[in-house]
Amino acid sequence: MTPRQKKCLDFIGDFWANEGYAPSYEEIAKGLKAKSKSSVSSLVKTLEQRGYLERIPPHARSIKLTEQKGSPAPQSVR
Repeated sequence: MTPRQKKCLDFIGDFWANEGYAPSYEEIAKGLKAKSKSSVSSLVKTLEQRGYLERIPPHARSIKLTEQKGSPAPQSVR
């Protein structure tokens, strides 16, 4: 997991804990200071493929964290 992916996963988890529902891509983009929602979409898709998130398309705010044993430490990208 890259540091950016970890930051995204942490943001989603914190947002869920504070608000009681999933953040929108726009809210994630603002929270990560991302320049576009497409970069957030890519992050979310990668996290979903790796099993950290689940989504129920085409529903809005359908992101939820999966039951993972511990959160992996960020790895640097080479």
